[in-house]
Amino acid sequence: MIEIESMDAIRVIKMDNAGENKFTKPFIDALNQALDQVEADAAAKAVVLTGAAEKFFSTGMDLTWIMTLSKEAWVPFFLEMDKLLHRVFVFPKPTVAAINGHAFAGGLFLAFCADYRVMREDRGYMCMPEIDLGIHLPPGTVELISHVMGARNSEFMALSGKRLTPREAHELGAVDELAKAELVLPRSLEIARLIAAKNPKTYAQHKQQLRKNAARVMELEDPPFIKEFMGQRPGG
Repeated sequence: MIEIESMDAIRVIKMDNAGENKFTKPFIDALNQALDQVEADAAAKAVVLTGAAEKFFSTGMDLTWIMTLSKEAWVPFFLEMDKLLHRVFVFPKPTVAAINGHAFAGGLFLAFCADYRVMREDRGYMCMPEIDLGIHLPPGTVELISHVMGARNSEFMALSGKRLTPREAHELGAVDELAKAELVLPRSLEIARLIAAKNPKTYAQHKQQLRKNAARVMELEDPPFIKEFMGQRPGG
């Protein structure tokens, strides 16, 4: 489900969960275990997060899996997902998202938590489909997308539900640069090495300072939102 490759001082976390890397409890647990391993590894100076399949980074929550759960089990799952996003957002080591394909909803938010994003230029969409699925946006998610894209571009993406092409995603600030498919990972590794050359303690401190406002909202997810969400099924 999760594979870690060592590229000198860089650790590449490859997600491989039935192709689309949809979020389930086992998937979140496996990703947290990988982050635990990297965080504890003194030789690991930076992380690159990518999908193992050719055309998917992650398509977010597995709604089919969620629908098999009782409503009482929804809350712990949503909170675990929120905690994962917050963890990646404030991860003490540099993080780069090598976006090898589609990044939808929770998968998009996971990419947004990275310090830098490289997306393949020829294939894949970025999308926030929540408005068309009738799903509320958590306060932490709103802060996250605004932190990355700015308020106006975030509004456009969230309210339109538009599937952004790689070029559109780059123009709106959702990704930092585009690369040919075969160069997405090499370029991400290059960026990771450049960032990893910074003083690690200073880098972590600056990251914490720059992200503290958004991180605070993400960390203290609004319980009323969860209760409100409990009153509806995803997509209805």
